[in-house]
Amino acid sequence: MKGNRLFYLLSLAVISAMVLSACAPATQAPLPTLAPNAGATKAAADLAATKAAEAAAPAATAAPPAEPKTLTIGFQQEPTSLYPACSNMTFAVWVGQMTNPGIWTWDGDNQPIMELAEKMPNAADGSISADGLTYTYTLKPGLKWSDGEPLTSADFKFTWETIIDPANTCIISRLGYDSIESIETPDDVTAVVKFKEFYAPWGNLFAMSGNSGSGLVPRHVLEGQALDNNDFLRQPITAGAYYVESWVQGDLITLQANDNYFRGRPKIDTIFIKMVPSREALLAALQTGDVDLGPDFVEASIPDLENTPGVAAIAITSSSFEHYLFNLDQDPAVGFCPFQDVRVRKAMILGIDRFTIADTLLFGKTRVVSNLWPNTPVENTDLAPYPYDPAQAMALLDEAGYTDADGDGIREGACNGETVKLSFTHQTTTPNQLRADVQALAAQNLLDIGIEMIPDNKSPDILFAGYAGDGPLATGKFVLGGYTTSFIPDPDPAGSFDCDQIPTADKPDGANWYRMCFPELDAMMLEQKSLADPVARADIFKQAQQFMYDNALFIPFYARLNVLGVGPRLTGLQGSAFGDVYWNVYDWDVTP
Repeated sequence: MKGNRLFYLLSLAVISAMVLSACAPATQAPLPTLAPNAGATKAAADLAATKAAEAAAPAATAAPPAEPKTLTIGFQQEPTSLYPACSNMTFAVWVGQMTNPGIWTWDGDNQPIMELAEKMPNAADGSISADGLTYTYTLKPGLKWSDGEPLTSADFKFTWETIIDPANTCIISRLGYDSIESIETPDDVTAVVKFKEFYAPWGNLFAMSGNSGSGLVPRHVLEGQALDNNDFLRQPITAGAYYVESWVQGDLITLQANDNYFRGRPKIDTIFIKMVPSREALLAALQTGDVDLGPDFVEASIPDLENTPGVAAIAITSSSFEHYLFNLDQDPAVGFCPFQDVRVRKAMILGIDRFTIADTLLFGKTRVVSNLWPNTPVENTDLAPYPYDPAQAMALLDEAGYTDADGDGIREGACNGETVKLSFTHQTTTPNQLRADVQALAAQNLLDIGIEMIPDNKSPDILFAGYAGDGPLATGKFVLGGYTTSFIPDPDPAGSFDCDQIPTADKPDGANWYRMCFPELDAMMLEQKSLADPVARADIFKQAQQFMYDNALFIPFYARLNVLGVGPRLTGLQGSAFGDVYWNVYDWDVTP
């Protein structure tokens, strides 16, 4: 099934790039010349008298310099790296948005807004070739790194070389970048990117959304060096509104305004990112004024935020979803054998009362979902969430041969010739009270149908560590996991379900942490990447959602709202489902 590539490429041309107008300094008009006359003589005498009086008067006291403007943000999770391509954490992406922009991002209307790029490649002006394989990127002229060195197309090319270099094992995913055949740089502002084959989500590459991204890296700093354990990951030279002055592990990241920022120095001089232990501590810090912005609250926090004097609650509809993922690795030494049976997976979905969880723990502020693309143009809205039906769940488990033969309350059955109990660990992030509460209710629901789920939670830096860092999700050292993510701004899941993206020692950057391999789904994910027609792509995604739904490939819980607590001093925030709130940090300000 092939679409019309030109239709898709032309549709991108409709998106308007920002046009930045330069204002020349105003030229002072010459003073009018008066003809010599008596009036002029008197005026001169009066002027002399005035000057004499001014000279005799005490000198005016100079106004004191303005106090630097500061802002404090509270983070409940500490980034594992300050270069987002080497971290799978949203908190790292947020720092990246403030310090290390991509060539474009997405604004409050979820439309592309140019950052380091002058414009987005498009078919109308020929910057995308007719075959959809060659893209000409044009950078803004006069760009500089935070250390004052020029930022050029050579850095654009070097960024690609850095990401695809296998020596840089910290890179989370090379997908898309490894589809590029070559990059030529005919001048300092032009990069010509040649793809090996048509790659539909090309707009995600070198860009920075609120969920993922990889800003450019400086060749003059990193050339000849590996990224792993490099000081750059802690204190990068960047091109954004702010640069990283310091990072005190476990305590504070300090960002300073970048005098070399292409939009001009931002309004706030210093941004402190303070590490806080919990949402409860973050709410208290907002109340006392010790923190001005608190991201990553949950829907259940909205009433507390609304009832806190001086604090505003902002809730942005997002495409993020909370879900539990099965380890579906077919190797019994890695995966959990019972999860290979769709009846077991479906029974677990039916056996958890996700609706009560949403209504009670999240105060009905969100909805239970059936798929992993909620609130996006490709969502298959024909799929209703599985109901809470413990009776049907137990019938499925019986049918699969899992019964409580020994009467201990936990079912067991034969799997690959061995007797296996339906008892396993579940890993999500800690400290996170909402996830702990959801986990406790889910565990009780599962126990009611004869399945034992044992909490084994990890700190985010451990849970989300990459393969080289022995992260349990990346290495497959988990049975059931849980976290929030989203597939935006392009719906492509970046290899999350591709058979050849299961991480291994030979492919540590594989993005398929579900460790699933289904040829039918694999073919769909491969096909959608080759389609230029967005309507045809959306149809493939809807088919994929139907396949995932029928085969119960994960446990979808609820669509997330992006909830923030904002103190009274901060102004200029604009929410975006694709760009979060950090996309316009250069426009933020604080009042005294």
